[in-house]
Amino acid sequence: MTTATIDVSSVVDRLNDLEDQIRQLQTLFRTLPPSVEVRETEYPHITRMQNILHGEPIIKGTRTPVRAIVEYWKFGDTPETILRKLPHLRLAQIFAALSYYDDHRAEVEHYISLNRVPVDD
Repeated sequence: MTTATIDVSSVVDRLNDLEDQIRQLQTLFRTLPPSVEVRETEYPHITRMQNILHGEPIIKGTRTPVRAIVEYWKFGDTPETILRKLPHLRLAQIFAALSYYDDHRAEVEHYISLNRVPVDD
């Protein structure tokens, strides 16, 4: 069995370097913005993120609000037509938005009314 010699001063130097790196990382993390709050819903394609539309329900992975899909549907568009108008979505996401609306009508109607553009007479 061989005995390795340990250079104590090199170990101390290495520990000091590591402590400096830790302090630098701690400083970096203190300057980062707070993490984004994501609130999942019971619908796999619908989520809420506080930094996107102030937490309004959106299609996961997009900035598309549920209300946008609902408004197309209320104007008479079929889910397939909505898909052609919003080609970045999948049909399952459109149906999830409509399902969310059916279960949360008052909430989605509230967001629709908040975003209504006034029409001049």
